[in-house]
Amino acid sequence: MKTTSQTPAAAKQFSKTTRTACAVALLVSLGACGGGGGFPVAGGNPPASNPPASDTPASDTPASDTPAVTVNFSGTAASGLPLTGTLTVKDAKGASKTVPLSTNGDYKVDVTGMTGPFVFRAEGTVGGQRTVIHSAATAADANGTINITPLMDLVVANIAGQLAAKYFDGGDFGTLTAAELQAESDGLKAKLLPVLLALGVDASIDLLRTSFSPLSSALDKALDVLRVNVNPTTNVATITNIVTQQQIVDDLAVKAAAETAATPLSGAGMDTAADDIVLIRKVLSDYVGKFATGLPAPAELLPLLTDGSNPVTGTYGFRSSDMTANQFVNETATDANLVGASFADVVINRINYTIDANNTSPRAFVEFTHRDKNGVAFSNNTGMQIVKGTDGVWRLRGDGRVLDINPHVQAIKDNATGCVSTALQFSIQDVNTGNSSTVASVVVTGPGLPAGGLRHLRSPSGGYWPIDGAGSSNFHYLASNCSGVPTAGLSDSDISAIPANPEYTFTAYESDGVTVAKISTFDIIYKQSFHARPMTLAEATTAAYPSFTTSTPLASYLGGDFTISATGLNPGFAAEFFLNLMTGPSAGSQDQADVAPSTAGAASKTFSLPAVSGTAYRNMFVGTHDASWRDIVVRDQN
Repeated sequence: MKTTSQTPAAAKQFSKTTRTACAVALLVSLGACGGGGGFPVAGGNPPASNPPASDTPASDTPASDTPAVTVNFSGTAASGLPLTGTLTVKDAKGASKTVPLSTNGDYKVDVTGMTGPFVFRAEGTVGGQRTVIHSAATAADANGTINITPLMDLVVANIAGQLAAKYFDGGDFGTLTAAELQAESDGLKAKLLPVLLALGVDASIDLLRTSFSPLSSALDKALDVLRVNVNPTTNVATITNIVTQQQIVDDLAVKAAAETAATPLSGAGMDTAADDIVLIRKVLSDYVGKFATGLPAPAELLPLLTDGSNPVTGTYGFRSSDMTANQFVNETATDANLVGASFADVVINRINYTIDANNTSPRAFVEFTHRDKNGVAFSNNTGMQIVKGTDGVWRLRGDGRVLDINPHVQAIKDNATGCVSTALQFSIQDVNTGNSSTVASVVVTGPGLPAGGLRHLRSPSGGYWPIDGAGSSNFHYLASNCSGVPTAGLSDSDISAIPANPEYTFTAYESDGVTVAKISTFDIIYKQSFHARPMTLAEATTAAYPSFTTSTPLASYLGGDFTISATGLNPGFAAEFFLNLMTGPSAGSQDQADVAPSTAGAASKTFSLPAVSGTAYRNMFVGTHDASWRDIVVRDQN
């Protein structure tokens, strides 16, 4: 684990974590201590001869049939937040067992009869983002705690000298020893210790075996601020402190025993971070708490927002998806889906305490999910900023954007033909032209897009901005088996090569198409990531699409009540219903609604659009989400 230090250059609104090798030998027969051996039945060999007839009869159960001693591992899988998904343990002989993770990331897995050492894989989602992390144990750890965290994933990678995922998949870990596991774990802790101590973590902590609770323990705060990324090409890991932005790099090819002394991550600048992490989360819970028993008055929400006219709240005014503070609270105060809801899966992506021209008050950048009173996820907000006032209070600032940007990864099925498409949709609109009137277009660049990006032109009639050359559409189809759908022609291998969490850049331009538009002195440039790459066409073809029926045939609908009833919805996510009735290029009406489905995955929505006469164009869709917030949509039109 060779390390060096380096310091780099610096959504939408609420409604849309040294035992000896023979430590347990008295409890379980382990074979080779510390590095391998199975878990044989207790009792040993049968007697050399039968007892005399006059002796008390032995048990009817032969010694060889004595029940095996049950052996378990338990612990927590988390990456700042609990990991939702499954835990798989694989032993030295390739046998594996998979169990579900609890909502708190906890697990317990029975490995009776399996052969140590073991490597663990937790996979699923953390706050909607696809996550796969690993850990390891030897037979000496039997019936103990084994945590699966990004830090332990890095420990496993250092042992393997490669990505932990490849080590797990390859299964060649029969020589893993307790001493090796402890050395790499202790080496990593030494590099992180100043940060761990600053966040209240006890110096004696064992990163592998000390139990912890996500969202409440000191170790969990450390997982909040430490980010681990491994370059699969160079096999070099980077550990970043998201508060100070200090980094250390770790060469997986160098074992802990061979490392030279390295400068650990500094604890400087972390004095208030532990307390501030709590307060940053608190402002989100305070906001949604206003909806605990009903809809609040907008005035009750305003004190939780920054106010540009009041320097006590910091130097930033409020703006979210181009809405002012008053517009924002007026809209959220009418959202019935917020009553009894929670803001969950809070991820703090960065805390910037550095005061300069680009950061005039301490700011945190967070992500969270709005879940209704029944736990159904309605939206995932990836861009919220929270600002610290001069009074030490943190307040919501919004995303700070002068444009409303709401991108989607979509798999789309045509209801009539059953054909499918995989697409990116970059929904851009300008709610308040007064602060962005010089913006004539927005170019989106990023993985899977043309080299020059996709230019979206300001819509003269309002609404979403279309892609230049795509008529009125803002869909960028990557691949399709539908007749007549224009696509980028990407193959499944092309789409698979897109990063797992692709990031896209939105750059606003003035009318000449060259000059970057500004708000005050700042360029209007925004970035946003997805929790998963687009689906390949093969994946889109096999996706679980909803199905629907309508109260009136779509082909004859001319207004009035129109009920859409859908099944096959993901019960953990709100379903989206949409209906559009047009009689001309800009004439007609449309409506959209997010509805929580039943536990069986069913929901319905009744629309009532104004009546029309004559020739009409109609289209509708029903959408659900997968675990990574990708849209799974079935569409119809007439």
